[in-house]
Amino acid sequence: MKAGQVITLGTGGGPMPNPERWQPAHVLMVGSAPVLIDCGEGAMGQLRRAGIEFRDLHHIVLTHHHFDHIGSLFACLGLNMMVQRRTPLTIYGPAGTGDLVDRLCKACDGPNSIGFGVPGQTLPHPRDFTRVVELAPGASLQIEGATLTTCENTHYRAEEAFGTPGPVSLSLRFDLEDRSVVFTGDTGPCAALETLARDADLMVSELMDLEMTMRRVRAMNPDMPEERIAKIHNHLSQHHVEVDYVAKMAERAGVKTVVAVHFPPGMATSDTAASYVDHTRKIFAGTFRIGQDLGVY
Repeated sequence: MKAGQVITLGTGGGPMPNPERWQPAHVLMVGSAPVLIDCGEGAMGQLRRAGIEFRDLHHIVLTHHHFDHIGSLFACLGLNMMVQRRTPLTIYGPAGTGDLVDRLCKACDGPNSIGFGVPGQTLPHPRDFTRVVELAPGASLQIEGATLTTCENTHYRAEEAFGTPGPVSLSLRFDLEDRSVVFTGDTGPCAALETLARDADLMVSELMDLEMTMRRVRAMNPDMPEERIAKIHNHLSQHHVEVDYVAKMAERAGVKTVVAVHFPPGMATSDTAASYVDHTRKIFAGTFRIGQDLGVY
């Protein structure tokens, strides 16, 4: 893999398993070092399919703590324990990441005590090789020579509530020697994200099709009360972004290329993916692509 490349390991999203796509996880190559962005279900296997050994992974950055973005984190800790990892693994994420990792390490107590059943043999415990760095909105730090900058986004709450107590969802920007890459994470419309993405070479952005998704919700849940339907609609419309918004935001921010990800089942299929790209042509002067699992960008 070349420095600066992004490998989209998992381009699905949401709580419903997608038979065409694994859940959110991406690799950014910082020099020769893979940095994992989110760790959704299937991430460890997808790393291997991308030609990356999970033992060579030393940095994981979480955008937020919804389960579709962290489902393989326990597997990552446990598998590294089983292969007797000794080198540090640093996990970055918003406030609460330390508590999350502590609890996953606690869940490793049983498997760790069992080991391989060989008398006198012990395994390293994940709490011994795992380090956590919690990221505040606006944080800036170095990872393997790249500058990581964060901002809060609107996946959990509106911008007027930023800075008040509560869970935080982050967007991420990596500035490398000759390339800048933004990961929106899950977000609604967000001025802070647009600022973060200014002149980025690549933006890996979530994408929601509200009308299509709500049709599927109703079809799959014919007895769901209208009150609950309304709550789902409210979340999807305010805390996610559709193609019009992504294209306009990228154009205003001067982004060169957008790779769209985080598709629920039924969205961006082989029959419909091109329609989203076509929709952007009169809005966005850059390149707009529909991400695929194990795509390299």
